[in-house]
Amino acid sequence: MSTKTIRLQRHFNASAERVFDAWLDPQRVGRWLFTTPKGQIVRVQIDARVGGSFLITRRDDQDIDHVGKYLEIDRPCWLVFEFSVPRFSKQSTLVSIDIAPAPDGCDLTLTHTGVLPEWIDKTTDGWGRILASLAGEIDPNASFGILIEPGAVRFQRLLPGPIERVWAYLADGDKRALWFAGGKTEPRVGGLFELKCDFPSLVADRSPTPEKFKNLVGEHAPHYQQRITRFDPPNVLSWTWDGGIDGPSEVTFELSPRDQKVLLVLTHRRIADKNIPNIAAGWHVHLSLLLDRLQDRIPPVFWPLVEEMDREYDYRLGEK
Repeated sequence: MSTKTIRLQRHFNASAERVFDAWLDPQRVGRWLFTTPKGQIVRVQIDARVGGSFLITRRDDQDIDHVGKYLEIDRPCWLVFEFSVPRFSKQSTLVSIDIAPAPDGCDLTLTHTGVLPEWIDKTTDGWGRILASLAGEIDPNASFGILIEPGAVRFQRLLPGPIERVWAYLADGDKRALWFAGGKTEPRVGGLFELKCDFPSLVADRSPTPEKFKNLVGEHAPHYQQRITRFDPPNVLSWTWDGGIDGPSEVTFELSPRDQKVLLVLTHRRIADKNIPNIAAGWHVHLSLLLDRLQDRIPPVFWPLVEEMDREYDYRLGEK
């Protein structure tokens, strides 16, 4: 029987040791490995030695066991294990994790061999989401937004300080234009909060705009005139947003010091259900750009990240 090989590569903003250990720590594994938005990990058993086995059970509509045996363990650069999901196939496959130190973190290459051809797409998609969940486990600034109540999504990010600098990137139109949308800000409750979007200018890469997003650039670029609902520098900024439930929705940024950093909590409330995945994907992308700017980096790409997050949040928060 012919089989295929899958290979994925990801960069992580963490040391090779931290990323490697996340694969073998039972408590951490239960938060990211083989998880789904609506599934629950109910059992994690790991015998982290060569020849040792693992069992990870996820409960969706039914219990799904993920089982395997460790063949090679060389911290922090190399991990190889047999792997199977008996409910779907009794055939054992082989997964190798290659981790190499890199500037600002490490690079991980995942290779999965022995995959049946009919499972290639689902397995590739699954590992992509697993690695995205690992990124959120390793780095809070890569974590996904969550629904906190009907029509409300929340993000948290730990950003470089001081708090006054982060506030400026929210309230000052010129600085806000570097990661989101520029425009006039009247610094008072009830004041104008203008958002002029120019997405291609946000990043170094000026690659062509994908067809599905061409209604967001050039003469079609969004231009909003919203109103400030809370203005308490440098801690709280809220404004109205179109596309809400029976009226405008509301965006709130809350900032608080955390040692030398700043905790940003973004809450977007009263979002119409059909708009939640799209809006959450947009915020994920723009918060990534904000982090780059605060670290004095020009964000490298925009549209590829938008496409990736669009798919991810449709999976996580879209109607099933």
